[in-house]
Amino acid sequence: MPTAQPLRTGDPRRLGSYELTGRLGEGGQGVVFLGSRGEETYAVKLLHGPVGDERAAFLREVELAKHVARFCTAQVVEAGFDEGRPYIVSEYVDGPSLQRHVMLTGPRGGAALERLAVSTATALAAIHRAGIVHRDFKPQNVLLGVDGPRVIDFGLARALDAAATVSGRGVGTPAYMAPEQITASAVTGAADVFSWGATMCFAANAVAPFGQDSVAPVLHRILTAPPELGRLDGRLRDIVAVCLDKDARNRPSSRELLLELLGDAEGVPAEVLRSPPPHILRTPAPAPGPAVAPEEAGEAFASSHVAYALAGSSPLGPGHAPLAPGSLPPEPFAGASGDAPLAQPEVTGAPHGYVLPEGASFRAGRPPEGGPRPGGAVYPAAGTYGSPLGTGPGPGDSEQTRHVGQAFNRAGLAVSAALLVSAAVLVTVVVPAFRHAGPDPAAARPTVITSAPAGTMPDRATPHRDRHSTGAQQPVTDPATAPSADPPARVPAGIQVPSLAGLDRGAAVKALQRAGLVPGTVTRVDSPRKVGQVLGTQPQAGAAVPKGTAVALRVSAGLVVPAVTGMRRGAAETAVTSAGLALGAVTTSCSARPDGQVLSSSPQGGTRVAGGSKVTLAVSKQGTKMPGVLGRTGEGASGTLRAAGFAVTQDTRLVTDEARAGTVLAQSVAAGTCAKQGAAVVLTVGVLAQSDPDPTEPSDPPATESPTPTSTTTERPA
Repeated sequence: MPTAQPLRTGDPRRLGSYELTGRLGEGGQGVVFLGSRGEETYAVKLLHGPVGDERAAFLREVELAKHVARFCTAQVVEAGFDEGRPYIVSEYVDGPSLQRHVMLTGPRGGAALERLAVSTATALAAIHRAGIVHRDFKPQNVLLGVDGPRVIDFGLARALDAAATVSGRGVGTPAYMAPEQITASAVTGAADVFSWGATMCFAANAVAPFGQDSVAPVLHRILTAPPELGRLDGRLRDIVAVCLDKDARNRPSSRELLLELLGDAEGVPAEVLRSPPPHILRTPAPAPGPAVAPEEAGEAFASSHVAYALAGSSPLGPGHAPLAPGSLPPEPFAGASGDAPLAQPEVTGAPHGYVLPEGASFRAGRPPEGGPRPGGAVYPAAGTYGSPLGTGPGPGDSEQTRHVGQAFNRAGLAVSAALLVSAAVLVTVVVPAFRHAGPDPAAARPTVITSAPAGTMPDRATPHRDRHSTGAQQPVTDPATAPSADPPARVPAGIQVPSLAGLDRGAAVKALQRAGLVPGTVTRVDSPRKVGQVLGTQPQAGAAVPKGTAVALRVSAGLVVPAVTGMRRGAAETAVTSAGLALGAVTTSCSARPDGQVLSSSPQGGTRVAGGSKVTLAVSKQGTKMPGVLGRTGEGASGTLRAAGFAVTQDTRLVTDEARAGTVLAQSVAAGTCAKQGAAVVLTVGVLAQSDPDPTEPSDPPATESPTPTSTTTERPA
């Protein structure tokens, strides 16, 4: 019974015709619910954001996903929309993710790791065959079901792109992203192969090959550093290393990856795939000889019969009439090699074949490859060598069949004897003739060693094939009488192309000129290296070329700074780091735009810089910037603030310094603050304190002197 967490407040109870009964998990792109319809159980993934104008494209991609082969994947059932948000219904796989399994039980190794590698590579090949690029292959998207690993979340590229644009979330998991996903280059199935290699590293080491720390360092290592393969060993280590090549053109396709995992087929005869291999037949298959043309096959057969006729014997063995020269077959006997396979024995009359006793014949034609013959033996497959009866007579063969097999064994011995006789004649007659003829004039010429491009050296078999290409034998010229030809001209060894990687373009041009070479075309490619730095040459460094050869240069064009103006801060930061750049300082600026919206970046979007360069962002803070009015007169400051849209009131403070009297000492909203229009601002203005009493204030009356009393003398008349 599937285990799921209870639904949370706000979770839907139904999506389309599917009833949701619990949560299976939540990730960066959406929430996965356990759904049911009737008796069947499904996994229903509801994405976080809407797809906008990509609704039709999303549905088309889901239709493609429905046709992905069901082995090693969780089959996509259908898709729909819930209030604009897309959801995808797929087969429910009861088992943990590879991420959780490794974290709980430790890394995988040995056969378990190899089974995981083959199963997931098979799933990728099936996904790519349906025309889909997964773009988010990672350990969380590999479920370990009871019947083997299953890859999930394919067919979401359109939905994830659109939902990420709306919600500001990134597409892909940084630790498993390919370089072309980071640099916003074209993403193909090669990106999935890179992610597969990173996932195998995690399975073997419990850590991603480029680390799992913060986003910016991980992305930088993906672009510049070699992977840490850890415990991977053997062929799997080599395969994963190739898959993690930073150049997508050097990685194998998913089909090539799968075939490489299954093993190298070089050296295995093609007939093994069409007929039983020699080691399971009753007698070992004869060793193959050199391939000859059909005309030569006929000549060889005729030569063997001439040998029997000269010897007065029969290829059918004792007791049969010897062959006469007039009994040679009118048509070449098929069966020597190549496109002329062995003929199929028939017990009926053969008007076009060589008639043997008792009516048996061998007709020129192609037998059923690996087909049975009388007695249970097997005919050799097309392109193989052996007796006309395949591997020799078997226990159930007829007497006639055994005679025929013995006859052709004797035919081989006769041909060998004829060749030995021919060799003896050559040694006895031809060699002395050359000895008496004197030295070959050509032998006196000096030996000239020439160098030629690969593929232009003559094939030793070419004269042999040319002799039969027209059906007529070419005349042989005596070396002593042949006209002398000029010796082949000596080709100079050439100049080695110098190693220019890491140099600036100007320095590389000078190095080529010093070496006697000519700078060729210059191709600028996206790269985290410094702008203008040489990445490579064509021909490659160390190649020998003639003097004056043009050498093409591949030069770093740097990485493009993404255009983030107008984006939300979180989405802009993700875009910068995903582009292989580092996030610099983030400043705020008052604006009429919503809070958190990016106003500008430095360097600007579209600029090319080296990987890891810092990009600073200016983010909006909604409101008007508060002017600074400290030190200004009260009236002037009030006018400035009112003009900016603020309401102003004043307060006073006594000061003793006449210079501060009448000026603004403080403002309630600090200068530079982003304040809303109409916000109240209180200004504090200085007022000079007075030393004399204020005339308006009451005061005590001035003190008056009392008159000094005097004695009064009153004179009386006498």
